[in-house]
Amino acid sequence: MILDPSAPHPEKHDELEVREFWNSMEKIVTQHAESGNDEQVNSQLVGYIKTACDSYMKFINSDRDLCHMAVILTESTAFKEHREFCLSKLLSLLNIDLLEMNMKFIIAYVLLWESKNNLNSLETMLEYQGFNVFYNTLYTQFAYLNKYGEDKNIGQERITNPDLAELTDIEYKIVDEMKQISTVLMDLLFQVLKYCKCSVKNIQLVDDFFVYFLMTSIRSDTMTDIFNNAQFKLLLALNEQYMILNKEYEFENKVFQYLTSDSVHTRFTELLLLKFNRVQDKSLQVMMCKIIYLILTAEDGSVAMNFFYLNDLHVFVDVLLRELENIPENEETLRNYFLRILIPLLKNTELSKTHYRKDDLIKTLSYLSSVENFCGSAKVTKEHETTAKLANKLLTKVDWLGCVRAEADTSGSDTSRKSSVSTLGITPTTTLQSYVDRKPGFYKSPEPRHSAESLGKRKSRPPPPLPPSRKIGLCRTVSHSAPASPAK
Repeated sequence: MILDPSAPHPEKHDELEVREFWNSMEKIVTQHAESGNDEQVNSQLVGYIKTACDSYMKFINSDRDLCHMAVILTESTAFKEHREFCLSKLLSLLNIDLLEMNMKFIIAYVLLWESKNNLNSLETMLEYQGFNVFYNTLYTQFAYLNKYGEDKNIGQERITNPDLAELTDIEYKIVDEMKQISTVLMDLLFQVLKYCKCSVKNIQLVDDFFVYFLMTSIRSDTMTDIFNNAQFKLLLALNEQYMILNKEYEFENKVFQYLTSDSVHTRFTELLLLKFNRVQDKSLQVMMCKIIYLILTAEDGSVAMNFFYLNDLHVFVDVLLRELENIPENEETLRNYFLRILIPLLKNTELSKTHYRKDDLIKTLSYLSSVENFCGSAKVTKEHETTAKLANKLLTKVDWLGCVRAEADTSGSDTSRKSSVSTLGITPTTTLQSYVDRKPGFYKSPEPRHSAESLGKRKSRPPPPLPPSRKIGLCRTVSHSAPASPAK
């Protein structure tokens, strides 16, 4: 939910006024529908966006209204027949630094709606520097949230100092506006990272402050805050891209870098544990498995041994046992992922000393070590074979399980060895196992690779100018957790 339905709205309209407004919005994009050229389409597009901007928090004051606004535009004949032109125009408008924040928000929302309903549009956006536009616009919001919003501990002070009341109300409005547009932009970047093949230059734009802010401003006490959820998803998607690129380039994984910093990772780790236990979205589960795997197989063995509290490790085992037993047959790929992280979890952490739920682990893994036990279909897939192989590997390679078993049947093992990591943007040859086999670690491999550094780095830049405030702000309560300044 982007807009809070409980927030007070400055204007009220009767049903007739609302209907007339939406009719007028449709007329803007339907006039000259048959003979429209680029010039006419440009006039319609700009006119529609400007009207939506002027009507924001007047007629457009709920999530339903935002959807309605986006549908009218993206389903219009003018937009469909001139989709590439419209997307490029919207991106060029969004890239204007001093554009009114209301308009930036409306444009970003339309682009997000279009990306979720037409994946081909994501590729078009990338062709017109969409990644750069989304990132730079989001970077601006983060810079000011860090400076004027998240690090301002004024909530308690305003209670005792009446002189601050008006000032802090304005500041709350600005922070709220920035969080709204940031949420949409983070979701846009997540869509790009999840479904598109990003170039090295795209990912190189992501600098230390950007990842640092995401990591340090995240909250671990909620699963319903959409700004917080967008942060978490974006970090997962960034980590996945780093893993992919690291196979070919000498590339620093900034997410992993801050994860292994004791002063930074705590809240992210707490939220990771919480979501791993509760989230049912399969793509997010896969992404979480990948980041957990990196931690558990870090080149420095002390990372895995000391990263999680013992109680956290117990929760991981409980969740994995539950999921391994409950995964339906058509999601065997996900079971492969869970088994892959279970191996280093049992070998490289304190669990190797405590032997938590040993009997339950042996029982579950013994059941999964034979395809006949869990494959209900006539056809045995490579994912089924991989499950059996991984289960058998756990029983034979994890010493404290105390099982001596023969290796599982690996007929057709050439295919079973390949992880089904091909889901959602990962190439079929990019497997979690490949990161174990690689020597000497995550960021180096025997074969020569190009250095990502040689392609150029993002240069440091001064804080951008303060964006113009929206004409009408929202009156919502905004939490003010205080992230530290980015490390130099």
